[in-house]
Amino acid sequence: MNDIDANPTRMELLNVNAKLSLARRGHDMLKKKRDTLISEEIAARKELSEFRGEVYSLLGEAYRDSKLVEMEMGSVSYGGMAFNKSGKIAVNIDYKKVVGVRVPVGSAEVGEEIGGGYSFIGTPAGLDDVVLKFRNLSLMAARLAALDAKVHVLGDDIRRTRRKVNALEKVKIKNLESADKYIRGYLDEMEREDYSRLKHIKEIVKGDDE
Repeated sequence: MNDIDANPTRMELLNVNAKLSLARRGHDMLKKKRDTLISEEIAARKELSEFRGEVYSLLGEAYRDSKLVEMEMGSVSYGGMAFNKSGKIAVNIDYKKVVGVRVPVGSAEVGEEIGGGYSFIGTPAGLDDVVLKFRNLSLMAARLAALDAKVHVLGDDIRRTRRKVNALEKVKIKNLESADKYIRGYLDEMEREDYSRLKHIKEIVKGDDE
């Protein structure tokens, strides 16, 4: 019986049936988990795609505007601004559970600013907009990375769950069903033989009485 040492007894039949019932329940639970994870991954992929589009759109705007400001200020003055003031970005990575799977949730916030800043006098108004856009891009990067990691985590667990579902369905449950069929067939055959034997004994006893 492959991986099952099935003794053709009623006690073993009860044992096999208990294992088969447990395997089928586990199989159903894993299928539900797999289907839920697939739905979550589809939603996560959609969210990642849409958010990545937002990031790329803002990135394009930021670089376009930065070039305009650089042309207005001059490359030397504009380049100096990059070293004049910066800020620390505090990145927070938390986790939440999706049907038992821990997935990352990222966020970020602007921390302590470094540097003396720049004067509002003598600098174009567009500079403030460029600084704000690049700062927002820095904050968005944490969420983008967490969404990308979430998709990969869900994908990995979907593959693991599929392997477990297939192992239960094509190996464990199949072997248990074969064991159940074998034992039932054996016991049925024994019952038929016992019935024939008893019938033969009755006929012999009846003949002796006559």
